Amino acid sequence: MSETTNTPLAQGLFRTPFSRAYWRCAAAEFKSVKTLAVAAVLIAVRVALKPLSISLSPTLSVNFGFFVNALGAMIFGPVVAIPAAAVSDTLGCILFPNGTYFFPFIFTEIAGSLIFALFLYRAPLTGWRVVLARFAVCFLVNIVIQSPIMLWYYRLILGKDYALFDLPRIAKNLVLFPFESLLLLLFLNALRPVTYRMKLTYDPPQKLQITKRLVIFVVVLFLVGALATGAYYVYDYQTDNAAKYFSETERADFNRELAERIGADEDELVLVNTIHRSLFRAEKEVTYSIYQIAPSSSAADLWRLKNSEAKQEEVLTLVEENLVLIINDG
Repeated sequence: MSETTNTPLAQGLFRTPFSRAYWRCAAAEFKSVKTLAVAAVLIAVRVALKPLSISLSPTLSVNFGFFVNALGAMIFGPVVAIPAAAVSDTLGCILFPNGTYFFPFIFTEIAGSLIFALFLYRAPLTGWRVVLARFAVCFLVNIVIQSPIMLWYYRLILGKDYALFDLPRIAKNLVLFPFESLLLLLFLNALRPVTYRMKLTYDPPQKLQITKRLVIFVVVLFLVGALATGAYYVYDYQTDNAAKYFSETERADFNRELAERIGADEDELVLVNTIHRSLFRAEKEVTYSIYQIAPSSSAADLWRLKNSEAKQEEVLTLVEENLVLIINDG
């Protein structure tokens, strides 16, 4: 799928990163003063771009640092790209803090730089490579890798539950992917003659065209990502426990409604365990537990409890657990 598949490679280029010579060249970049100087400049630019992101919501923003990230990865390769990403992420958090610092986020920065380097370093620059590199970052890094880290962050730092399938963040990455890919192609295409003259890259500059085939390829990748996301959304919607996202007020209201539905006595406390929804049917499968309240106690402040908390309450005695009720919302 490369424009240079049938032509010999220029000296210093590799078709794939799966060779010892490729990694020896990547490791040797640490010995180049010019490469390290360029890496330092690009790290500074990446850090400076961090506060210039466009905020879409409190947890969602669009940042243009990936342009510099891709350029740097193309110049100095994967071995230098990993520490460069770690340094830029750490400095960005120190100079422009945005919430509580959480170390695991550094791995998404590293993964993005590494993927760009594997696709672009000492490789013939083609539209196909650029598009695939951006798709891999958008889908694998920003969606697949970032999701469990966000879940970990919310639970450990914020003490909240986080939906592993965060539809707004996933939609943002998929919708912007075609535009970002084509803009990145134009950006690298414009700078490639400069980097080649400075002997920072090895691919003789040739103007890359945004062909009809390339546009179709972008659309196909977008559809693949959208279909994979849709399939996972159906699975996640029907298997995820919706009750874990309740606030204390929402949980208390639902537990009271649940008690009314099953006709619980006044001295009984009904607490929801799980709520599983169906995307194609107006039904919810609810499991719940029933507790006996001590005669001298009141249920007023107990409806908000989770089952794990209720079991610690001395005034409650577990009567029945994990009963199932089908609620039809239609």
